[in-house]
Amino acid sequence: MESSYCKDCNISTVIVFDRATGDTICSECGLVLDSHYIDEKDDWRTFTPLASKDDNYDPISTAKSPNNLKSRHNSTPAMRFDKNIFDHHNSFRVNIQKSVDFSSHQADNAIHYIADMADRLGIVDNIKLQATNLYMKANDLKIFNIRKKHSLCAACLYIACRQANKARTIKEICTVTDGVTKKEVSRAKDLLVHHIEEKKGECMEISSVRPRDLVRRFCSTLGMSNKAIQAAEEAANRVQRLDIRRNAISIAGTIIYLISESSKEPCDKVAIKDICSVAGLTEITIRYCHKELCNYAPWLLETYTTQHAKEK
Repeated sequence: MESSYCKDCNISTVIVFDRATGDTICSECGLVLDSHYIDEKDDWRTFTPLASKDDNYDPISTAKSPNNLKSRHNSTPAMRFDKNIFDHHNSFRVNIQKSVDFSSHQADNAIHYIADMADRLGIVDNIKLQATNLYMKANDLKIFNIRKKHSLCAACLYIACRQANKARTIKEICTVTDGVTKKEVSRAKDLLVHHIEEKKGECMEISSVRPRDLVRRFCSTLGMSNKAIQAAEEAANRVQRLDIRRNAISIAGTIIYLISESSKEPCDKVAIKDICSVAGLTEITIRYCHKELCNYAPWLLETYTTQHAKEK
């Protein structure tokens, strides 16, 4: 215990150091002899959660810290490094690493998913690569969550086919997806095009689907002859001059139905149900479109009917 002269007691009394406030107090009368006491010795800290048996012993000392209040009881809890802090830091770092790995894992899965859809539809590799590039752009923009991953992949493949002038219908692409609807693919396509054009500053040139882009593939799938395929392509080119306000899929299916009606070749006689199955249409749609095109059938199939007349 140290002693000092107390002005109030007029004697030399034992003084007490209050380390919490830095005050020097007289033990006799309680007068504060000095306030904000600064200890310029080495600053001792306890960095371990385990308390020492000896309260006067602190096992670790920091560097010298002048102008620092000497208060072990006050400063120790604030400066103590708890094990939970390190655990939290490590878990946070692991979570960041997992999120990075998870994103890359999702990208790899999406690329394989696009490749699988393209293989099932018989799409060539350059279109597959273009669809993969579109997905990576969308992944950089972070505009889609994981739930929309399948619709995004389908939209990327649909856009890539359109850009390569190898159009596939949304219905066709939906047949090779895991339960994705036409509405979801259409929304994903519109959102993707909008964000790439706005944020990336790229012009997404997507050609419109025309009947001539579809009739060859539909005819080949139905097993029709080369003459029928050529006639369908010619009719699809001519129908563009007409003001027929129907979508390209309906017109393509109706052209095939017109050829099937006028043909006498067994391989070109195709049932309307088979046409609907390949084109993804209903019989009512084809029949309504047939009413609009039947008056133009002799002109649309002029070359095809002439060849048949010569063969007779």
